[in-house]
Amino acid sequence: MEKEKSRLVVWGTLVLLAFVWGSSFILMKVSLFDSSREVVYSALEVAALRITIAGVVLLPVSIRHLKRIKRSQWLPLLAIGTLGNMLPAYLFSSAVTEIPSAIAGMLNALTPLFTMIVAALVFHTVVSKRQFSGLVIGFMGALLLAIGGGGLSNVNVDIEWWACGRVALATLLYGISVNILKNKLQDVSSTAIAAIALLLVTPPAIFVVVTSDVGSTLVNNDHGVTGMVAVAVLAAIGTAGALIIFNNLIKWTDALTASSVTYILPLFAAMWGWLDGEVLTVIHFAGGAIILFGVALVNGVGKSVKS
Repeated sequence: MEKEKSRLVVWGTLVLLAFVWGSSFILMKVSLFDSSREVVYSALEVAALRITIAGVVLLPVSIRHLKRIKRSQWLPLLAIGTLGNMLPAYLFSSAVTEIPSAIAGMLNALTPLFTMIVAALVFHTVVSKRQFSGLVIGFMGALLLAIGGGGLSNVNVDIEWWACGRVALATLLYGISVNILKNKLQDVSSTAIAAIALLLVTPPAIFVVVTSDVGSTLVNNDHGVTGMVAVAVLAAIGTAGALIIFNNLIKWTDALTASSVTYILPLFAAMWGWLDGEVLTVIHFAGGAIILFGVALVNGVGKSVKS
């Protein structure tokens, strides 16, 4: 009975995270551009604001946990802050300036694949045939969603491949980060990891905010306040809050299962696209069904859950 309950918790957490992170791409878009596609905040400014606000939100938590961190844990925490937060924040914001936010969300599904590769090659984690099959199936579903992007009325089919490459690089960094967390910080609380990792990368983010035109844009740009609200929601909920939940998920399961949230995430990215006037096709629904089946295999549905 307890195992069934654990599986329910894992699935519920996966869906919650997918909704939050699936919504982050449209929030990036709102913070970067106004309704006429004029630039509001730059990609670097959005990334810096996201890290700064999230770091400030979790500052009380950071201070409370600082004394409990061992010397050997500081480098892994810095790696997570840099590879799992700061660099991806910029890479995604930069990519969304050139490709549709929905496509960025779909490409984020590469994360479990890179997580599996890093886990197997670097940390010698054994990946079962079932998990590998689920990853391949889920990845095929994500590709189908991306291909179906040609049926979205607001999406330019001529995708900037360098921008897509930046998203792929961000997902590789995510894969490294979640493996570091799982293998090096298992005895540190999920809340402490999220808070202190962000704290370590907040100073350079603050420097960018202070030396940029953020203040002027906020006051003088008609979309400045709206963009700032979007960044604040993205930082407080999509970064600070979601990171704590995600880190818990990694500890409850494994890095591979936790990262499979990015296979459900495109469904919500597509939903926001539909609400924004984009047209969903049969291909999108087919891709979504395949993704869910892949995630089910990765999570071992129909099989007992391993702790």
